[in-house]
Amino acid sequence: MRASFLSRRWHKWLALVIGIQALFWMISGVYMVTMNLDYIHGDHLVKNMDEPLTAAYGDVVPYSTMLTRNPNASRIQLVSWLGSPHYRIYSPEGTKLVNGYTGELVSPLDEGTARGVAEYHYAQDGQISGVSLLTDKKDAPTEIQTRPLPLWRIDFNDAIGTSLYVSPNDGRLVTRRHDFWRMFDFVWMLHIMDYEDRSDMNNNLLRVAAFVGTILSLTGIWLLFYSFRRKNWKESGGSGDMS
Repeated sequence: MRASFLSRRWHKWLALVIGIQALFWMISGVYMVTMNLDYIHGDHLVKNMDEPLTAAYGDVVPYSTMLTRNPNASRIQLVSWLGSPHYRIYSPEGTKLVNGYTGELVSPLDEGTARGVAEYHYAQDGQISGVSLLTDKKDAPTEIQTRPLPLWRIDFNDAIGTSLYVSPNDGRLVTRRHDFWRMFDFVWMLHIMDYEDRSDMNNNLLRVAAFVGTILSLTGIWLLFYSFRRKNWKESGGSGDMS
């Protein structure tokens, strides 16, 4: 009887401590398994993401010329950007974008050019509602995660609050976000109990909660086992040892 009393008490208090988090686990789990990940990633929001270069682009500044102009470059890449050939030049000083026909420096992108990049890739019907340049990590939204600054943020007034992030240095569309992604990120935070970076699945808070949840389950199993034993004992007329 003493064991059942202690199990019941432990079960009650553990349920009080971990019950809310267990509810968060279930609610967040339901959201994450019912939402299509391609939709969460925002694949439907963008277009023109993979444009290979073709011979139709004609003559461009030779690669050797770009290498001569950029002797510290670690990589020089000819890409299609806004439907036209451009060089992306990577070096210890940073990344820059150069017009493939003229050799002129395009980066850093100004606001008008960043708008053009966003509109070029945006695949929905909304209009731009706001543009901001993010330069300080303290002021940047958590949804850009570990992506380096600076970044242009271009917001659209569509039904799901789409935001596109464009690099002013290399002109790439770095990522896209929308309200369903933001909700997914929020419930993911609740699920893994990382309330700061939302990425650490091995944090101590989660370990403690998992341990407490395991103890809760074990005490519940014991109480279930005890209730069946007690029922059988009563049905047999009280015979047997229940100590």
